[in-house]
Amino acid sequence: MESALNSSILKSGNRRRVLRAIYEHRAISKQELSSKLGMSLPTITKNLSDLMSSGFIQKSGFYESTGGRKAQIYGFVSRARVSLGIVLLKEYFEMIALDMFGDLIGSERVEKPFSRSQGFFEEMGFRINAFISDLELDKSSLLGVYISIQGLVSADGEKVLYGEAMKCTGLELSEIRKYVDYPCSFIHDTEATAVAEIWKRHDIKDAVLLSLARNFSGIFIINGSVCHGMELSGTIEHMRLFPDAQDHLCYCGNCGCIETYCSADALAKDAGETLEDFFLILRSGDKSREEIWERYLKHLAMVINNLRMVIDCEFILSGYLLKFMTSGDFKILAEYADNLCPFDICGVRLTRGAYSENVAAIGAALIQIKTFLNNLFGQA
Repeated sequence: MESALNSSILKSGNRRRVLRAIYEHRAISKQELSSKLGMSLPTITKNLSDLMSSGFIQKSGFYESTGGRKAQIYGFVSRARVSLGIVLLKEYFEMIALDMFGDLIGSERVEKPFSRSQGFFEEMGFRINAFISDLELDKSSLLGVYISIQGLVSADGEKVLYGEAMKCTGLELSEIRKYVDYPCSFIHDTEATAVAEIWKRHDIKDAVLLSLARNFSGIFIINGSVCHGMELSGTIEHMRLFPDAQDHLCYCGNCGCIETYCSADALAKDAGETLEDFFLILRSGDKSREEIWERYLKHLAMVINNLRMVIDCEFILSGYLLKFMTSGDFKILAEYADNLCPFDICGVRLTRGAYSENVAAIGAALIQIKTFLNNLFGQA
């Protein structure tokens, strides 16, 4: 498929407006487009005729008749482009393919422990290529492969600057790319998680995203966009909750980091059992588990209160632990955080994120879709 971005068809502002309206409504008629965009029917008809050849819109049947001629439905081609996101973790990697609306069209988990070795990357590349092949796509429709990884990533997405959680500091994308038949890039998993939450909720302005994943992470969202800062953005987990701690050794080399108190792995370690078993017994009223959970929530409340002193905004909780947390847990957490706040002001705003497991893979795919759509519609 010829790229519509390089075609004169979409250079017209009116055509972009029509295309965007069709995308936002998914299904719409000429008459509705004319009314919503304030364009005449002949102008809409001409733009639709031109856009049909772009490969992004199609005729999608007819509306039910209300007595006259049935109105033709025009729809956006959801698979005009497809994006692949991968979350690369210590125990496995998962591939997720999304269409232009961010809807899932395929996923696959590969249970293979990560190792920085040719054998691992060769199998990973084979699995990626096979997964894409099974989707039966036109190769030109794939936007690319974004690999979400637990580590700081260079601005060009080519190198892992710091990845001690995965023992992959210094990993070059070229070590993986030679086994993958499509364009690839790295993305920090925390940024990918934030992108996914922003996609799901367009009303997010200023917020702190806290990912309660196997490894804890957090990042600032300013004016609806991820705040990149310089090289250390999105490393809230390495703020020291207890600076004088002699235990709770973090993979960064320091003791007392938030990671060692507030990650899902830290909770599982404290409980001495799987989180599935822990929460099952906790909800039955077990006192010893209640004490462990209370301790966890109080530590998380300390994190929220400390960050709130930097910027008082919405706090979005996302990631793996979310599926275990009840509305009651959120209420208790908010109370703990408010009790720590020295100022008599309105209470902290906690929001349940839209995603639980593998949100970073979803975000990695979405960042490509968002960028493509911005270019397609002529947005900055």
